[in-house]
Amino acid sequence: MMYTQKEALNIISKTAIGKDRAKILKNDDFRKLVLSTGANVTLYTCKIDENEQNPAKMLKNVYVGLILRKNKKGKFDGLGALGGLAERTNKDEFDKMSLEEKIKLVGNKDDVIMIGEVPSLIFDIDIIRKNNVLREMKEELSNLGIYDVCIDTSVLELVPMPKVKDDNYMINIWDGEGECFAISPYCHTYEDKKGLIDDICSRAKEQIGGEVFEYKKIPLVEALCAYGNRGDMGYCLEDGRDALNDYRYPHEYLVGWALAAKLLNYNEEKMVELAIGVQKKSNHLISFENIANATSQSIEDVATIVKVGESVLKKMERNMKSVYENNRRCSLVKTKDFDR
Repeated sequence: MMYTQKEALNIISKTAIGKDRAKILKNDDFRKLVLSTGANVTLYTCKIDENEQNPAKMLKNVYVGLILRKNKKGKFDGLGALGGLAERTNKDEFDKMSLEEKIKLVGNKDDVIMIGEVPSLIFDIDIIRKNNVLREMKEELSNLGIYDVCIDTSVLELVPMPKVKDDNYMINIWDGEGECFAISPYCHTYEDKKGLIDDICSRAKEQIGGEVFEYKKIPLVEALCAYGNRGDMGYCLEDGRDALNDYRYPHEYLVGWALAAKLLNYNEEKMVELAIGVQKKSNHLISFENIANATSQSIEDVATIVKVGESVLKKMERNMKSVYENNRRCSLVKTKDFDR
């Protein structure tokens, strides 16, 4: 039986949060009925220390710009790139609009642009995702009192993630009220050659009622540690992760590894060594298996995103687990010695 989008959303809203909803959304034909897109961009500075051999030290002067979000209840909601859900247009509604109404959509809807002097509804995802980035970037920076920052979308770099699903909100959070979609995200990087990150950090100021708390300049290697940490003091995401120091979205976290691989020229030995270095800096386990599960992917899919071989990614995973377990054993020994 074929459902309308409204009927499909009604089915999801009446289904128990968690595994039952996830099971329904595994049906791709059903998921398409409630599907939309999102887009984000990670700004980064690129200064590789060529005098270093250790990959973590090579990347020590590479920084990324990340926002710390708040949810609608005003609670911290994790780190992330600038971005969000696409603003899409219903074709039937668009066709019924007056010329003036259609013109007002340009810049407010990501799939409506001017073609010559005519406002037109488009379906080209390569245009939509870039418009999505620009609009969300403008909106989120306005939450920090900044209104004059823009980027050149012609040099926006897409990080392909064809199998990533961002359905967490629909599966684990949505209460059935308002709009909700399953999301296919489009992730991008943008090299900051003009000091944009420093400029935003220096001028950013939280605005009352906004959903962005601050903009941070974070070393890339530190950002690679920012997933899987358990929260405390009440600052937790719905899965128990740290809402102050963890990425909200695992696919945005993967962008960091894809960027690191690119900057290290996809050198497999250096990527394995980097994974070890990152895990040594982290008190919690960094796990690509967990990321794969959180994004409805396989390890092979994650390897494709990072652009290393599957065997290399698995070696990175094994080494990180080994470092983590060794650190735990050492910690337990120290604790026992202290108790004596």
